[in-house]
Amino acid sequence: MTAWLRCWQMLVIAGALVAANPAGAGSLSEATSPYLRAHAEDAIAWRPWSREALDRARREDKLVFLSIGYASCHWCHVMARTTFADPRVVDILNRHFVPILVDREERPDLDHHFMPVMAAMLGRSGSPANFFLTADAVPLYAMGYLAPGPQYGEPGFLPIVRDLVAAWTKDPQDILKQAGEIRAELEDRAETRAGATSGGTTDPRAVAARAWSASLDRRFGGFARQPKFPFPNVHGFLLRHGVWRGDRKLVAAVLQSLDRMAGGGLRDHLGGAFHRYAVDQLWQVPHFEIMLADNALLARLYLDAYLASGRPRHAAVARGVLDDLLRRLRLPDGTFAAGLDADSDGEEGRFYTWTEAEVRAVLGPAAAGFIAAYLDQVHGLVAGRAVLRQREQPDFPLHRQQGLADARAKLLAARAERHPPKRDDLVLTSWNGLVISAFARAARILGDDGYLQVANQAMARLAMAEGDLPHGHLDGRPGVGVFLDDYAFLAAASLDLYEADFDVRHLDRARRLMSTLIRRFQATPGTPFRFAPIGGGGTLPNRAVLDEDGIPSGNAAALAALYRLALYGAGTAFEAQARLLTLGVGQYLGRSAAAASGLLAALDYRPSEAHEIVIVGNREDAATRRLLREVDKRLLHGTVLALIPPDAAERNPDWPLLAARPMIDGTATAYVCKKRLCELPTNLPAELAGQLDRLVKSRP
Repeated sequence: MTAWLRCWQMLVIAGALVAANPAGAGSLSEATSPYLRAHAEDAIAWRPWSREALDRARREDKLVFLSIGYASCHWCHVMARTTFADPRVVDILNRHFVPILVDREERPDLDHHFMPVMAAMLGRSGSPANFFLTADAVPLYAMGYLAPGPQYGEPGFLPIVRDLVAAWTKDPQDILKQAGEIRAELEDRAETRAGATSGGTTDPRAVAARAWSASLDRRFGGFARQPKFPFPNVHGFLLRHGVWRGDRKLVAAVLQSLDRMAGGGLRDHLGGAFHRYAVDQLWQVPHFEIMLADNALLARLYLDAYLASGRPRHAAVARGVLDDLLRRLRLPDGTFAAGLDADSDGEEGRFYTWTEAEVRAVLGPAAAGFIAAYLDQVHGLVAGRAVLRQREQPDFPLHRQQGLADARAKLLAARAERHPPKRDDLVLTSWNGLVISAFARAARILGDDGYLQVANQAMARLAMAEGDLPHGHLDGRPGVGVFLDDYAFLAAASLDLYEADFDVRHLDRARRLMSTLIRRFQATPGTPFRFAPIGGGGTLPNRAVLDEDGIPSGNAAALAALYRLALYGAGTAFEAQARLLTLGVGQYLGRSAAAASGLLAALDYRPSEAHEIVIVGNREDAATRRLLREVDKRLLHGTVLALIPPDAAERNPDWPLLAARPMIDGTATAYVCKKRLCELPTNLPAELAGQLDRLVKSRP
């Protein structure tokens, strides 16, 4: 926290209360956000974020209290049950502020704006994120969870809000003057992050790999001490970097991290999905919410780990994640809900934890083996109950896991009788794009056509609104606005689907989505895309987001999609856009490469490095499938894959890469190419395997 902000937060605390009329009733009952709907009957007169709400604060000479959370957020629920239910808090917020409630999942534009502010003021960020603002949306004070009164060394919500009201009453002009200084400082910080110091000529991927490798916890896996987040983007980047550079130690360290994460309490060992993060260094106790985007990325990560290691346990983890998403988050229309709450029966993690007696009651005489393998009755307990985890860390043998599959299935069935965590049924286009990509990837690597059907069904539902894409929908009702990530992740998912079933309509959709994305989100050619549509007239600045917050940025997904489309021959305009965008983010990567592993991944698709793999044959033909299998069992990021039928046209004006190529002896034939220059074609899987192995070793 900078000195000026620390001094300012001390300055706004002082004084007496000011009288005001109670705020009007909130208007959340018709929201398309489950989080907002859940608070429609609160005693606090919450309003959704709008220009009208800010204008009301201006008219009534009030400050704004803004709270940002989401439906699966444990500490949001705790604050709602404690602080926001306290009559004293209700009274002071309703009388002296315009209270605004925001769902960070529905309004990621607001989340992207205010989270860096919270980090600057507090040195940390997270949910719930609470702010006192002027009517011009300038932040005066930021806080996370606070009890009504002092607790655990924190000042408490009521003392802060009372003193802020007093300061506003005594001299509002002084506060507004200070707010102007805060606005200028925040704008300067934003410009500094976006602007310009040269990164030199060093490959930013090497810089980021050194930085993240140095911070790996070589004993317990992951990064930092606690809490520990899985960071699938970073682990995936390091895994690819290690494979392509022949760094066996780095690959081993990443795989150890993945084994530790999968073996610890971070993963639901009965269901299969991963929780949000672990509160301890050893991955023993998680924060129990389950989020769709996290698990989509983790499924892809463990699929990549399977390709890099050849270890079936990594494939089993990926399959477990996807099957759990199907079981608990898939909706009747084929799309996926946003997440699962951390709480059930009013307690965090109650649904997932066990006592020895409960396990014995379900398993009977077979309980001893399961307890020895999964139930630590001494360490990592939550309210005296055990979080299941693999006690033989990190290399819990797959045959031991499979030997206990019946026991896990019985416990899963017994657990289904408990009161389940609430599901957040908001369907987010961007997150569904990520999960479609994960299922498409799994269909290829695991040879599971059922996963391909899942991906296609979800895409069919989302593509219905392609011409007027919403950020999200609830019960069929479209939500608020649309954002860069929605178009970028859906375009990427379309490309991943093409590489799974080779239906050219997926390529056509990806091109249309990217054309719309460029038109709607780019202010000037070659510049990074803005997060919200250009000219939307929002209250807050519409900036380009390059940093990652657990998932790739929309700019990263868009850049990779542009390069991939160019490799298929979508047109010179796409390649020109990609080259200019790469230049546009170059200075940022020179300073902040480690903050944007998604952008680094996109660089692998540059024509100077990328490869095209083309198979000529019928997908149903056994010889074709053998060649495809050679491709799909290797970690080949930075490549595009095409399948051309034997009777393809000699020229394909829409997709030049899909133009006809000759077959050898009338059998399925593979071409491995770079910039359309190909090695000798082959119809032998062993020869293709050698070409692909050399391709990996030739990466820069």
